[in-house]
Amino acid sequence: MKKIVKIWCRNYYEGFFRFNNDYDINGIMLSYNLSDLCTNLFEINEKIRFVGIINQMGKLIAGDMKKGLTSMERDDGSMRLYLGYAINNVLRRDFDNVFGKVLYTFSEREQIKLLTIPLDDNLLLVSMDKSIDHTELIKKILAVVNKLANS
Repeated sequence: MKKIVKIWCRNYYEGFFRFNNDYDINGIMLSYNLSDLCTNLFEINEKIRFVGIINQMGKLIAGDMKKGLTSMERDDGSMRLYLGYAINNVLRRDFDNVFGKVLYTFSEREQIKLLTIPLDDNLLLVSMDKSIDHTELIKKILAVVNKLANS
């Protein structure tokens, strides 16, 4: 069973990349400046560690770690993390007609909390310290994103 699943995943990912290789990411950029969005989100709370925008290919196109902090994962870990979020974002869209569009996803790990918010074909990724009240922070981040999306 595991071998079949691995083959299916490998073929799915290859298809995903083949489908998107000819796609011009500049054609789907949002109307507002993505770097400014990332900068503005850091100002919401000092416990935010990372803010970034990931495209459909899993590439970081805007954002970075908070100044003075280093990433918890190695360099290749960031690439795999971004790619995983991009693929999951595409897979979740399969259920939009049943459940509605994804507003955000949140995961709490032993050492960190992670939030993703779909932005058209891109994905906003925010990491935060474990000690933060994530419910209130998510509300504030969604308010900023929704304000920009509706302007």
